[in-house]
Amino acid sequence: MKALVRLLASSATLLLACALHAADSKPIARVMTLLEVDTEDASGYAAWLKEYNDIAKAKTGSENLLRVFQTVFDGHNSGRVRVSVSASSVAELTKLTNALETDPAIVQNREHLRAIRKTGARVLYQALRFDGPSAKGANNYSALVVVTDEDAYLKALDELRGIFDSVGLKDVKMAAYRVLAGRTDHSHRVVISTASPDRLAAFLDAMGTHPRVADWLTRTAKLRTLVGSSTTREITKY
Repeated sequence: MKALVRLLASSATLLLACALHAADSKPIARVMTLLEVDTEDASGYAAWLKEYNDIAKAKTGSENLLRVFQTVFDGHNSGRVRVSVSASSVAELTKLTNALETDPAIVQNREHLRAIRKTGARVLYQALRFDGPSAKGANNYSALVVVTDEDAYLKALDELRGIFDSVGLKDVKMAAYRVLAGRTDHSHRVVISTASPDRLAAFLDAMGTHPRVADWLTRTAKLRTLVGSSTTREITKY
């Protein structure tokens, strides 16, 4: 785990095993880390992470190991940068970390990153549902929630998935993650991923005005408390 922390600190949002069947709280084979990054040069930072990803692919075969997102609507500070790393398990993530930890090219890349960023909060998540990976250049909505009944909430997300499918949002992808490690103000992160700003806007309009969504929000309020939300755009350089 120490090695994992060092990798993520050197390399730094919503992300989303197909769960079209009824959900339950059994974890699926996906974990994700999110690292908050403070930088005044988001584009330059993403460029250095492209180099990192190229090195990682050559050494481990991992495709686009690090993905970079920048917030747009953000109640804390718009423009914040987040780096996500996903794997099938913490063991796999640690294996990747160990393989890259002392690579000379990675060490050199890390020095450049230190000059243009400071790292912040880092959280490890376990996926509970996952509609598939987000598209390149994804535009996402993330909701941070405190869940009181996980099984019931996951079943409610199945219902919401059905609502989306019926109101012209079949293309949006939904994921739900439980906090596995890292001090947070939330127990779960729900990510809605879309392929473009226009599709994200359509999702937000549905969330804000569609009566079926409004009814779902009212009926499920007892299952969760929303503590924060944001929208992000992917700035990963491919």
